[in-house]
Amino acid sequence: GQKLSCVFWETTGTKGQWNSTGCARVGGNSNFSICRCNHFSTFNILVATHQVQDNFTLKVVTYVGLSVSLVCLFLTIITFLLCRSLWSVSISLHLQLSICLFA
Repeated sequence: GQKLSCVFWETTGTKGQWNSTGCARVGGNSNFSICRCNHFSTFNILVATHQVQDNFTLKVVTYVGLSVSLVCLFLTIITFLLCRSLWSVSISLHLQLSICLFA
């Protein structure tokens, strides 16, 4: 099932996030919602179709993918630096992009 949440946009400094403090869904059905909030702000209704859980497989894929990407970027940077015979403006730009992605 879907979980509907009445929320407002809360800004703290230069960052923001959705917050449900002071807001509650008091009625409605699958086509509309009635929210009640005790303050004025920018409001929204968030729809969660499933519960987010700590997924081990997702973590493994993330860390393996990140590791492989960093190794490949490092090898790309080394290749660009060692192949001076191919040096051009294009290679220089690709080298700088690879360094930025690696960082």
